[in-house]
Amino acid sequence: MDRRRFNSLCTGLLAGAAGLHTQSFANASETSPPYPESKLFYPDNTPVTLDSLDSGKAYVFSYPYRTTPCFLVRLGASAPGGQSWPGGLDTDQSVVAFSAICSHKMSHPAKPISHISYRESPVTFYDASGTKQTRQGVISCCSERSVYDPANGGAVLSGPAPVPLAAIALHSDSSGRLSAVGSIGPDQYEQFLEKFGFRLAMEYGITDVRARAADKTEIVLATDFSHQQVLC
Repeated sequence: MDRRRFNSLCTGLLAGAAGLHTQSFANASETSPPYPESKLFYPDNTPVTLDSLDSGKAYVFSYPYRTTPCFLVRLGASAPGGQSWPGGLDTDQSVVAFSAICSHKMSHPAKPISHISYRESPVTFYDASGTKQTRQGVISCCSERSVYDPANGGAVLSGPAPVPLAAIALHSDSSGRLSAVGSIGPDQYEQFLEKFGFRLAMEYGITDVRARAADKTEIVLATDFSHQQVLC
């Protein structure tokens, strides 16, 4: 079996799992509607494919609303599925996406500055038992020092964050082109839009901050999306 065929089979199975997880979460809460498919594109209108993603580079895109930022990244390690999420895409399960809204105080990438970022280089933090840890490939929020594990469903590794980051379900077609197809787990969308709506409207240049993501959404490097990134 060649790589493309194997990749198509794997991603098809993962997409089906994502659909099951998304439906399960939606059934658990009447305020969690299904979200539309949104194909991912680079700024030059080139489709985002599995093969186009380099390890360690984080991108920002908007989903499931036009003003809710998310991270897309190919990890340096596999991200297998678990009880609450379907795992990463590609043959090594390393391509993942998560809401970039911290579950503590909703710190997020804004265009002027971001206090939350994917860190390929090692980050030092203290876990729930107070033990000092150093890990690379984590999502770190420097606002209140919450740290998340994108290889384990966005689980909280450190800090005051009460729940994991919401995972964004991904799908790839037979050519490896990527789409966002759902949101999995507790999210901050309504609280986020309520709290930051006025600023988001100005920042994104739209009047309806609750407009759903279009059938295509643009991804940009996180370092280009925010003019300044606070690292800790």
